[in-house]
Amino acid sequence: MKKHHYAWTICAAGTLLIFITMGAVSNAFSIYMPYIRDEFGLTNAQTSTLVTMRLVVAFVCMLLIGKYYDLFNIRVGGSLAAAFGGLTFLIYSFASDFMLFAVGAGVSGLAYGFGSMVPVSILMTRWFDDHKALAISICSAGSGLGSIILPPVVTGLLSTLSMPTVFRIEAAFILLCAAVIYLAIRNYPHDMGLTRLGENRERLKQAAQENAAPRAMKDPITKAVLILSCAGSFLMGAQGNPGIMHIPVLYTSEGFTAVFAATLMSIIGAALTVGKIVFGEVTDKIGGFRSSIIFFILLVLGNGLCCLAGTGNAVLGLTAVAVLGVGYSVSTIGPSIWAGDLSSEMEFPKTMRTFQIFYSLGALITASIPGILADHFSGSYVPAYVMFTAMSLIASLLIVGAYVKKK
Repeated sequence: MKKHHYAWTICAAGTLLIFITMGAVSNAFSIYMPYIRDEFGLTNAQTSTLVTMRLVVAFVCMLLIGKYYDLFNIRVGGSLAAAFGGLTFLIYSFASDFMLFAVGAGVSGLAYGFGSMVPVSILMTRWFDDHKALAISICSAGSGLGSIILPPVVTGLLSTLSMPTVFRIEAAFILLCAAVIYLAIRNYPHDMGLTRLGENRERLKQAAQENAAPRAMKDPITKAVLILSCAGSFLMGAQGNPGIMHIPVLYTSEGFTAVFAATLMSIIGAALTVGKIVFGEVTDKIGGFRSSIIFFILLVLGNGLCCLAGTGNAVLGLTAVAVLGVGYSVSTIGPSIWAGDLSSEMEFPKTMRTFQIFYSLGALITASIPGILADHFSGSYVPAYVMFTAMSLIASLLIVGAYVKKK
């Protein structure tokens, strides 16, 4: 029987980290938003501003993440980021007004910013030679798992327990997960006397190809391609993160129940989880350009179907979030794929970080706009999804343009 390589334990720990810092703290938190708005008398704009607070802090963290992981290794820094998620829900449990909720949202930005795909991608690179893309996709799918598992659990708990109690239960759960992450992660394979998964096979392969002609190096990314792809990444972030966060309030504002909204979040989480893995596999087979086009179509279509929430058709709502969830995978994993395709090998880390910064900036700028539009349009979030549909279409065209320009 083949021995289990510890790299897969590292992958599981990375998935748990993303489950907390992106799934619980970000995606699944949206299920609380209608309850917070109604129970504590927040306006739609204030409710959306909680998302903005998280994204403001997360954006600053993105700029400082290199220094953060110079100060802390990934084992300590990642576990601390997860612990910030637990502190977030503890603060929420004592909140009774907008200001304290805003403080909690700011702390959640520390978890979201420092516990992002950046440390997980570095960790997977250290531990995997074979199946590296698959490992990164599995970890990224952790955010979708948060949307599958947590919304029905939270909704069920809120039906029998007070909101502060539910917040404290989630805080305790996350802090326990942070401890598990710390115990599981090792920064390098040599810390355990191991080599990376597949490293020996890779060396044999390299030795066999010693006399082969060297692979042509890709040209550096040009200014025009960089501008187009940064603009596309910006708009992807502008529609992606705020879009998934406002799905519950979109449908509850159109007369659907909170239970139905929780079901939609679980479906979108499942679709996003599957979509990320499929997107990675399809990209390996047909390349980033063609796979991105396929998922761009699903993204635009899903956003467009959400604009029909006002029809009151439950089946249409279920279809919309399923399509949108799969389409969202190109928003989340896309910048890493595009950076690899459009830049040279040496430029890749810098290009990926640049795309992620523009993605985060887009999400930050539009985070409060859905609530502002809802206050202006009699509580309806449909105008926001009209905006998201247009943004996703323009972003898709910009990225396609970048690929065409590169070729």
